[in-house]
Parts: sequence; C-alpha cells; structure tokens
Amino acid sequence: MNSFLDSPPFIPSASARWINSLFFISLVLSLAAALLGILAKQWIREYMQWNSPLAAPRENVLVRQMRFEAWEAWNVAATISAVPALLEVAMILFLVGMIILLWTLDDVVAICVTAATAAFLLVVSAFTILPVLFHRCPYRSPTAW
Repeated sequence: MNSFLDSPPFIPSASARWINSLFFISLVLSLAAALLGILAKQWIREYMQWNSPLAAPRENVLVRQMRFEAWEAWNVAATISAVPALLEVAMILFLVGMIILLWTLDDVVAICVTAATAAFLLVVSAFTILPVLFHRCPYRSPTAW
C-alpha cells in the first residue's frame, strides 16, 4: 500500500561521490582564492597609503617602517603568492571530476576531453618544472619549483 516506505535507501555510487567531492572542493578552493585575492588587494592598498599629506614626514616614515616590518613578520607575501596555487589545485580537481563524470556518460567524449586535459596538464607541468632545470627559464613563477 505504501511503496515509498518499502523502497530501499538511496546509496550513491562511488563515481557520484568522487564527482561531487571533487567539484565541491574545487568550488571551495576557487571561492577561497577569490576572497584571498580581494583581501590581498585591500592589504596592499593599506600598505601603500603611508604618505599622508596631513602628517609630518617623520611620522609618515615611521608608519611606513611599521607597516613594512608587520608585512614581513606576518609573511603577507607568502599568503598572497598562495592564491594562484589555490586556483591551480581547484582547476585540477575540477578537471578530474569532469573527466570522471564524462566516463560515466559517454566514452567517446570522455576520451577526447581526457586527451585534451592530459595535454593541457602536461604543458602546465612543463612550465612548472622547466625553471628547475634551466636557471634562465622565462617561465618562472611562485608556483614553479
């Protein structure tokens, strides 16, 4: 009579769990990177506003030195350089989740997208590793080794 109560509980497949986990972690990392980028812009703006026309030159220099020392002590530069790394990890997680999803839907599309993604990730990996091998490599970045 009541078939709703008699139905077995829903159990998601392993691929569905992987896809959702990768997509949502990617989303969280992307949003975290966006927020950190906004915060970093605000930090930089405050850091640069040390030369007040209303204050004495000595006071301006003291404010600038205080901000510089705090910037170094709190390691703000490392925090700012982590933003691109967050976006890179988010993108990789998203691409892996997309590939898993495509393999559950259509093999031909999955093969094409997997090949394109692998080629793209190979190029990005090369740009990350090349500065280690060649000191004068122009592809140096904070996320490169």
